[in-house]
Amino acid sequence: MKIHMFSGSGFAWRIQLACALKGIPYHPAYMQPTPENLKSAAFLTLSPRGKVPAIEADGYSLSESLAIMAYLEAKHPDRPLFGTTPEETGRIWQKCLDFDLYVSGDFIPNLIAPIVQGRAADEADAVRKGAETAHEELAKLDDGVGASGWMIGESVTAADITLYTMIEPVIRFATKPEVLSLGLGFESFASRYPKLQAWREKVQSLPEYDATYPTFWREVDERLAAAS
Repeated sequence: MKIHMFSGSGFAWRIQLACALKGIPYHPAYMQPTPENLKSAAFLTLSPRGKVPAIEADGYSLSESLAIMAYLEAKHPDRPLFGTTPEETGRIWQKCLDFDLYVSGDFIPNLIAPIVQGRAADEADAVRKGAETAHEELAKLDDGVGASGWMIGESVTAADITLYTMIEPVIRFATKPEVLSLGLGFESFASRYPKLQAWREKVQSLPEYDATYPTFWREVDERLAAAS
């Protein structure tokens, strides 16, 4: 299976983690996130909205990360990520859809995009507003972590994958040195959201996690470590 993606995309990271947890081999087909690539005729046949990830497998193509995870679950049911009972499946889908429909849509355009694109200082008020909304949602998620330490049930599920791969980029980019002066409040994530912090550590301790860590992030981390 080929995953069309660019390193650092939280949506593509979801598919990598799902594949790693299920033991599904794949080839990461990296691409640059430029309009020329994303809106090319060839890519639009795989992903009609020009978004990553998109997969190709045995003559079949599919886009949208949640749809891809559902496809992988149906095709490779071992180590289920969408629950083992109808009730659990419903709760997992509810968590995934609630996050994607009502939460992550604010994270990306209002908080992450201005930072990544170097516009945070010029759009400081809007970025702070985006951070405020993010903190409201993170507080709810902190309260909602299950007794097991996972979002739903007793082990990692698609709910954990869906949320983690979008929350982690928020923490990473909102604590960049050049935006700390904006006072976005993410540098105190661990103390502010202790249950979410423990949940992050559970995800990061999964044996399959390290191999999926975004290549671009790893390269940047290594350069910073060498420079220090």
